[in-house]
Amino acid sequence: MSNIASKLILACVVLFGPLPLNAKILNTSGTWKLNVEKSDFGKEPKPQSIMVKVVHKEPAFKYSVTGTNAEGQPINVELDGAIDGKPYKETGTQGGTTVTYKRTNDSTIEGTATSTDGTTTETFTLTVSKDGKVVTRKATVKGPQGEYTTMQIYEKQ
Repeated sequence: MSNIASKLILACVVLFGPLPLNAKILNTSGTWKLNVEKSDFGKEPKPQSIMVKVVHKEPAFKYSVTGTNAEGQPINVELDGAIDGKPYKETGTQGGTTVTYKRTNDSTIEGTATSTDGTTTETFTLTVSKDGKVVTRKATVKGPQGEYTTMQIYEKQ
């Protein structure tokens, strides 16, 4: 499984959880497209394309990711979870990564991800723009390639 595929998937997944009671919940249901050119993948090869479809019904969310990795292979991953600090496992052809995440405020989510074999871990922060049209995902990755950072930009379609 491609680590970049897992990381990209997490970026969209983490956008769709509970907010503090006094916060306005952003509508994150819909289709999100990775802007490959505006993103920085650190030591990882950049994918050719990623699209994420989200169904958000507070506090639960589901997402499916489709795309093409750097080698031209298809990416297909799904998750059915909640933002509650509990681990959830992705399914699909690149599935298996375990993720946990929690919302820290009305526009920010923090989380962790562990690869299927346990050799790669990351901590990440996702920030939703005030207009709800862009998500920025920043991550620190630790694995066989050493430690490095990544940043992905997702745009609502």
